[in-house]
Amino acid sequence: MSRTFSAEDEERLRQLHADGVSRNEIAQEMDWSVGTITNHAQRLGLSFDREATRAATEARQVDLKDQRQQAQQRLMDFFNRQLDRAQSRYLVHGFSHTGESVAEWLQEPPARETKDLTAAATQALDRALKLAQFDAEHDGKHLSAIDRFLQGVMGDPTEPDE
Repeated sequence: MSRTFSAEDEERLRQLHADGVSRNEIAQEMDWSVGTITNHAQRLGLSFDREATRAATEARQVDLKDQRQQAQQRLMDFFNRQLDRAQSRYLVHGFSHTGESVAEWLQEPPARETKDLTAAATQALDRALKLAQFDAEHDGKHLSAIDRFLQGVMGDPTEPDE
């Protein structure tokens, strides 16, 4: 059996809205869908301020970009360490024909180790470049459609006027 949004529901919606409760919390508390709450709020002239959500989303995007940049730096550091290792002295351990433990320094790692080190370095570089590419492609995409439209009409505010 379907139920109808009653005058009591409207009053409760007004009260919760006035108390600053979010749309999703109102829907959960009143046991209605988010869409129903949105539709009735619009009909009643109530709007849910999205500025706090927008600010939180933008802050999260900044945090994620910072984390990607930190990861990119660590990958570049790893890349450089692997290249350095591939071109530096290398200690080889083994056993002689009599069973003695033998260690010898080589001027550079054997071919197999050099290949493994450069493969690890290449993978790290590839991942670092992908992180940089992601940030380059997504700068400004967290803007709202209206903000992007205005930016297109008015130009980029960071560019100097002619």
